[in-house]
Parts: sequence; C-alpha cells; structure tokens
Amino acid sequence: MPDRVGKYQGVEAALARGARLGAMGLLLSGNLGISTAFGMLLLLPLYVQRLGGDEASFGIIMAAATIPAGLSIGLLIRYPEAWRPNVVLTIAVLAYGLGAVGATLVTVTWVPLVGIGVLLGTAWAVVYAASPMVVSEMVTDRERAAYFGYLTGTQQLGIGLGPVIGGLLVGGGLGFRGTFLVAGTLCVFAATLVFVVGWIVPDARTTAARTGAGTGDEPGTIVTFRSALGRILRSESAFWLVMIVLFACLFTTMTSFQTTFAGARGLDFSVYYLSYTAAVIISRFGIATFTARYDTRLVIAVAASVTALSLASFLLVGSSTLLYGLVSGFVGIGYGLALPAAQAQAVNASVGSIRPRVLPLAGLLFETTILAFPLLAGWVIASFGYGAVFAVLVLLSLVQSVLGWERFLAARRLTRPAPLRR
Repeated sequence: MPDRVGKYQGVEAALARGARLGAMGLLLSGNLGISTAFGMLLLLPLYVQRLGGDEASFGIIMAAATIPAGLSIGLLIRYPEAWRPNVVLTIAVLAYGLGAVGATLVTVTWVPLVGIGVLLGTAWAVVYAASPMVVSEMVTDRERAAYFGYLTGTQQLGIGLGPVIGGLLVGGGLGFRGTFLVAGTLCVFAATLVFVVGWIVPDARTTAARTGAGTGDEPGTIVTFRSALGRILRSESAFWLVMIVLFACLFTTMTSFQTTFAGARGLDFSVYYLSYTAAVIISRFGIATFTARYDTRLVIAVAASVTALSLASFLLVGSSTLLYGLVSGFVGIGYGLALPAAQAQAVNASVGSIRPRVLPLAGLLFETTILAFPLLAGWVIASFGYGAVFAVLVLLSLVQSVLGWERFLAARRLTRPAPLRR
C-alpha cells in the first residue's frame, strides 16, 4: 500500500509540474504578444512627426499617463489580492489593444494622441506590474530570479521585434494606421492566452500571503498598507527599488526615442532593436545561467557598469552602422542581466506579508518613471539635441554603477568573519 500511495503522489506531482509548465508557456506566449504590440507602437514618435509634432510632443503624450498609471498600480499595491493577477493582466492587455486601435483614428494633428497615450501608458504600466505577479505565485524563492529573467526576456524579445515588424508593415504599404490595427488585434490573442492561465494554476490568494503562515508574521496577522509600505522602505528592498527607477530612466529613453535618433543619424533603427534584443535574450537565457553561481549583487554591479560604458559609447556612434549595432548589443547585455536580478532582490529582501506588495510597488515606480521621464528627455532632445540626452543618461548610469558596487561591498563587509582575538 505505501508503494502504491507513493506512486500516486509521484504521478500527481508530475501532473502538477506539467500543468505549471503549460501555464508558464501560455503566460510567456501572451507576454510575447502584448510586448510585440507595444514594440509596434514604438513607431508612434515617427507618426507624431508626420502629424506635425516633435520629440517634445511625444514626451507630452507619454507623460499624460503618469497619474492614471500610478493610481492604477497603486490599487494593485493597496489591494494586491482583490483579483487574481492573470485577470488583471488580461484586462490590461485588452485595454492596450483598445488604445492601439484608437491611435488609428487620429489623422489630422498629434494632439488627440494625448488621450490615446493615457490609455496606452496606463494599460502597459499594469501589464508590467501584473505580469511578474502572475509568475511569482507559480514559483519558489529559488526559482524567482530565473523565471523573472524568462518573463522579462520574453518581453524584451517582443519589444525588440515589434518595431522591426512594424517598420516592415509600414514600408510594405499598410501604413502607420494599419500597423496599429494589427497591434490591437494581436492584443486580443495575447489576452486570451493569459486568461486561460487562471484555469490551469490554482488560486494562490488563500495561501501564506493572506494567513501569515510561513511568512514571518503570526497566523491571521493583517498588515495594513501604510505599515507594509513603511516596512518596505526600511528594508533592503528600498535600495533595489531605487535601482529599478534608474533602469526605467535608461530604458524608456532608449526605446521611446530610438526611431527618431536613428533617423537623425541616417541609421536604421532596426539595427538597434535587433542587436539589443538579441543581446537581452543571450544574457537572460545564457549568460544568466553562468552568473548564477556568483553573488547577485556582484552581477548587478558589473552589469550596471557595462551599461554605463555602452551608453557613453553612443556619443561616438555618428553614422557608423557597425558601431551602432555593437553598442546597442552591450546595452542589452548590461540591462538584460541587471534588471531581473534587481527585481528578484527586491522581493527576496522582503519578508512576511509585505511580499505581495513589493512587485506592484516596483511596477509603480518603474512604469511611472517610464511615462514621466520622456517629458524631460524629449525636451532635452528638442532643445539641445541627442548628445545632451545621452550625457544625462551616462550620468544616471554612473550613479547606478556606484550604488551597485557600494551595495556589493557592503554585503561583503557584513559576511566577512570577524578577526580572532588573542
């Protein structure tokens, strides 16, 4: 009898692992779809120029979503278990698709795109915040960094392929409006895949995060939003949240204005997106496996330093396609290694029932920065040129590198054994 029971338990465990892998495959496929649609909408700056605007105009469109996006993610932080994360993600993907379709209706001036930008920016912010929440309820602490890497690697693949596919569609006669319509249709398929995940994965909202069991809190303890926020800001998680904000400044500028930067230099923006995307995939699915044996703080510090050097190299690109592709690839390697590691550190450094709030808080900071920073970056570009904006990015990346090395060295000092007294 014990052998038979053990056999049945083994079969059930295998089925559970198979179901989880299937659900993860659907989730990653859905994220690939929505991120590809997002990448196709990165052609909006070119469309804004066609409608009489410039980089500063696009910065206004992006920044318009800052407050509603912050409020939306704030609700996820305040009520992290009100709805299942996959349901939140499904609604956000459909909303993004609606915004993409809405962009096809703007034909005379760029001003109505401000309203479309509110919907697009808010929806993508929730997508970014909710996606790791779906992953997090399916994995263990040890697996979290790896699976966050898979998720963000998939998203970066879509973000990199989207502009290339969009450029081909626009150049192939479909035009900007037709391309945006394709992006909206793609969102419908992505939302369907994400919704099905909820049928496969059990609802985790009644587990330790709610009861306090195994979290470091007493069973039945209810942690208020204010108390949880205070505990997060007093913990090591706060440091990693600052790092995530700095990554957001770099990411949003490089992706949002890359099409216009390439046009100003006589370059093909596809070179950046393909090189950057290939490097991110290699770093998250290849190099990350090698670096897993080292201290995560060291990996983040080194990767941030690589990013800083790569951004500084953009000042030397000129009209060289080869150099453009090389430095784009190194940006992808640095960013691809560091961001998921920082996200995982933010979660792992938190304890107890505040954990469900860390990821949406990270999403709030990342996405509001992504939406708001282009307002400054667009103004700098329109007023002083691309050299000035890259100087700003290099400065931010240097600050990030210094913080990364400080955190690594501080951790080493704490773990170093005290000298023996005679």
